[in-house]
Parts: sequence; structure tokens; C-alpha cells
Amino acid sequence: MRNAFHLFVAALVLTLATSVGTARAATLADVLEAAWQADSQWSVALRTWEAEQQNITQGRAGLLPSVNAQYSWLDTERRFPNSNVPSQDFTSETITLSLVQPLFRPGAWYAYKQSDSATSVGAANFQQARQDFFLRVSEQYFGVLRAWENLVSIRAEERAIARQLEQTRERFDVGLVPITDVYEAEAVYDLTRVEMIVLESEFDIARDRLEALTGRNWQSLAALRDELPLGGPEPADPTQWVTLARQQNPTLLAALHESESARHFARQQTSAQLPTVDLVAQHQRIDGDNFQGGGGLPDKFHTNAYGIEVNMPLFQGGGLNSRRKQAALRHEASQDIYQQTWRDVGQQTLASYRMVSANAQRISARAQAIRSAESALEATEAGYEVGTRNIVDVLNAQRTLFGARRDYANSRYDYILDSLGLKSLAGVLEEQDLLQVNEWLAPLDQVELDRVREENPLSNN
Repeated sequence: MRNAFHLFVAALVLTLATSVGTARAATLADVLEAAWQADSQWSVALRTWEAEQQNITQGRAGLLPSVNAQYSWLDTERRFPNSNVPSQDFTSETITLSLVQPLFRPGAWYAYKQSDSATSVGAANFQQARQDFFLRVSEQYFGVLRAWENLVSIRAEERAIARQLEQTRERFDVGLVPITDVYEAEAVYDLTRVEMIVLESEFDIARDRLEALTGRNWQSLAALRDELPLGGPEPADPTQWVTLARQQNPTLLAALHESESARHFARQQTSAQLPTVDLVAQHQRIDGDNFQGGGGLPDKFHTNAYGIEVNMPLFQGGGLNSRRKQAALRHEASQDIYQQTWRDVGQQTLASYRMVSANAQRISARAQAIRSAESALEATEAGYEVGTRNIVDVLNAQRTLFGARRDYANSRYDYILDSLGLKSLAGVLEEQDLLQVNEWLAPLDQVELDRVREENPLSNN
């Protein structure tokens, strides 16, 4: 019995150890899932889009029949002074139903077309907000990893310079180096401490932003794999990206639909000077008490009327013509805005393509720069030992090495974010793109965010 109990305890401990050992850090997909529910900017964009879809219904209403009902109850007293006609006191109830069907209202037609364009503007803005959301999630996730990696690097640099400062002081105590070497090492150490304080603040800010985006406090995130697919943009032809962006970029589409909306509004203001024709019908029920309407009318009667009603504005103090001119000028301005947006989108897409292509090459170059900096540091330290190099050379070599490591790490994050940004400019960034980037993470390489001030915050479970 005791042996069985011991076997059960051992199995339980082994299970717990296995579950802890395989604990998975949060990935970009996990952060995205949390942001769907918590990000206020995304919620605002979604509600705004739902509201914008009502524009088309409201614009169509001006072309459809309208029905109105009216009820009145009146207590009337009539007096005839200086006359032998007796006074009259009576009450009356009136119920009126009116139907109006527009037959010719060009202003209402263009108002409908304007509402259709406004709905298209809302759709384009919503698509832009969706892509901005994907970019925001990616930037906040990799922003934390970037800040963490920079902070870990500067802490390692601070420890290395602190050791160098300690060795320099020991050499000075035995008369091997002058006091100026100590001062140089202290100055570099102090500058490194200042930079470390700044990076600590940036790390805390990055964590706060990720928490604000997702509504959660994340203890560990999956680190980026060592090897990344650095094939560059696909397709490789930059003109194809520019063409795609000028066809699908949401901001450009919104500017196009804004111009169309302004054009329809200008025509609406022009048509305000034209006549309108409506088919009208009315049914009226009058119920009077002691009513004497003259002509032998009874106390209760019904009235039905129908026909055509024509309205023609003749003069309204010059307001109609002024609004027409104003709308035409605004339409011209909207066309200029569209043309400028068209050029800007093309230029930004081309610049983003070149940046992604350069980043793909820059990562390999920075990896080589690290190896060169390591060799240079080893050679400088050897020269310092034999007296051919001074402490300044050693400290500069150390700073160059750690700077090269930070540049390499930052270039990897820049490549990912710029690649997503290029797709966003082209209007093709989707959730699947983030899930593809998620495959570049190593969930078992956990970045323990709460242990960032320890020696090794990256744990390989």
C-alpha cells in the first residue's frame, strides 16, 4: 500500500514537472486574441462602421413614400356682435392621413447617391482601422521584445564596463596605468548607466502599452527565432506593389469616395433650384358636436383628396446660388485631395518596399558586424595587455560590440514591422499575415518580463 502511494506521488510530481517544463509563453496570436476583446480603438471603429451603414437607408428615404397622421381636438366659440345671429359653441375632432410619393425630386436622388458614397467612405475607413489594429498589435508585441532585448544588452554592457573599470582601478593601484585611464573608464561607465536608465523606462512603457491594448498583464512572451525567412517582399517588383496600393489602399479609396460624395452634393445643391413634383393623397375625418359649418354640412363628414403638387423655388435671397458655388468649390478641393493622396500612397509604398528590401540585407550585414566587432574587441584587449592599446580603445571596442548586437536585434524587428506596414499600404494586410509571423516565434523560449533585471531573463524550458 505504501509503495503504491509512493508511486502515485512520484507520478504526480513527474506530471507537474513536465507541465511546468513545457509551459508555453504567450505568442502574437494570444495577444491578438486578447486585443480583439479589449482594444477600445478597434471597438470604436466597429461601432462607427455600424453607424455609417445607416447612411444609405437615410438617403433612400427621400425617394420613398412618406405617410403622416395628424389629430386635433378643438373647442370653438363664435360670437357675432351687432348682429341677431346667435352665438355658436361646438367641439370638433379632426383626423388627417396624408401620403406623399415623390415623382420628380432630383435633389433627393443626389442625396441618395451622396449617402451611398458616404457609406463607401465608412467602409474604406473601417478597412483602414482594421489594418491599423493589426499593425498596432504587432508593434506593441514586438515593441516589448525590442525594449526587453535592448535592456538586456545594455545591462550586459554595463556589467562588462564595470568589470573593466574595476580592473583599471586595480592596475592604477599597482602603478601600471595612469589615473586618466580610470577617469576614462568611469566616464564610459556613467554614460552607460544613463543609457540603461532610459532603456529601463522604455521597457516599462512598452509593457504598459501592451497591457493597455489587451487589458492584461503579460508575464512571459515568446521570443523571436534565431533564423527568419528573409526573402524580402513578394512580389519582388516594386511597381506591382505601387499598382496594388493605388487600387486597394483604404485611405486612397476613402479619398476617392469622399470626392464622389462631394460631387453628388454639388449636384444636389444645383438641383435645389429645380421644381419638385409629388403625388399627394389625403384622407380627413371630421367629427363635430353642434357643428354648423354652413352650406348644410352635417356634423360628421369625411374628405378624400389626391392629385399632383408642384413646388418651384424662385428666390431665397441668393442663398441657393451661393450654396451651389460653395458645393462646387468643395468638390474641386476633394479632387485635389484625392490626387495628392494618390501620389502620397505611391511614394510611401515605394519607400516601404525599399525599406523592407534593405532590412533583409541589413540583418545579414549586422550579423557580420557582430562577428567583426567581437574579433576587434579580442584584438584590442590583447593589445591593451601588451601596452599597444589604451583603455579608451578597449572601452570603445566594447561599446561597438554591444551596439552592433542591439542594432542587429532592432533590424530584425524593423524587418517584421516594415513588412506588415508594406502590406497595410497595399491594402492587403489580414489576420493571416499576423498568424504567419506568429510561426516565427519560439513559444518555449520564454521572455520572462518580470525577471528582466536578473542575469538571464530568457529561459529555455
